[in-house]
Amino acid sequence: MKLTVKNVIDLWFAEDTPIRRYKIKINPKPWQICQQVGQEFKAPSGRTDPTQYRKSDKVAFARLVLAGLAETEVYTEQGLYELA
Repeated sequence: MKLTVKNVIDLWFAEDTPIRRYKIKINPKPWQICQQVGQEFKAPSGRTDPTQYRKSDKVAFARLVLAGLAETEVYTEQGLYELA
């Protein structure tokens, strides 16, 4: 799965279907980051129910997830360089 804002939104906010469960299964790291961000995320609109989030709230969530993924990739790359 290409890591884009739209794909992260679809992964986290979409209705639970077999296709979504498969995407979660083959993309465990993005799903893990989504769960971490989801625990502490405060929507910019102030809404507390994820089913009532505005598009801007979902985009903000996805950007945090992508930032978290980028951060973990930097650590992974540094670890690889240290091993070489």
